[in-house]
Order: sequence, then C-alpha cells, then structure tokens
Amino acid sequence: MPKKTLYLINYILNDQPRSAEVTSDSEAMTPDQARFYLGSIHTFELPEAITDIQVTRIVHPRKEGPTPAHKLQP
Repeated sequence: MPKKTLYLINYILNDQPRSAEVTSDSEAMTPDQARFYLGSIHTFELPEAITDIQVTRIVHPRKEGPTPAHKLQP
C-alpha cells in the first residue's frame, strides 16, 4: 500500500490569499497538478482567477486532538 503524502497549496484567488491541504499518493506535486486540483474545488471561478500557486510538502503532518501547548478548561 503506497504511503500518502500531505501537501500545502498556497495560492491567490480573486486577489485573496488562500490555502488548501491535499493528500496524494505521489512523492511530488507540481504547481500544474495543484492548479488542476484547485480548479476542481473552485468550479465557479475562472482559471485565470487562481494565481501564485506554491506547493509545499508537509513532512510531519499534524496529529489529531488538541494542541499540546493549550490547556483544556473543564
């Protein structure tokens, strides 16, 4: 079973900064592959509205649950 890799995609949509986390089977993700994914989640936007795409591989994915530095109140 291939290992899933987590990526953070930062981009600009209609002059507003946005980001998305994507899980993939591949070891690398290009900005073109990220653009294809973003086009699928922003179907009502023109492709030209999505700019400045940057892809970062997340080596240590976050764990589920509360942040360790924060104390939960009863």
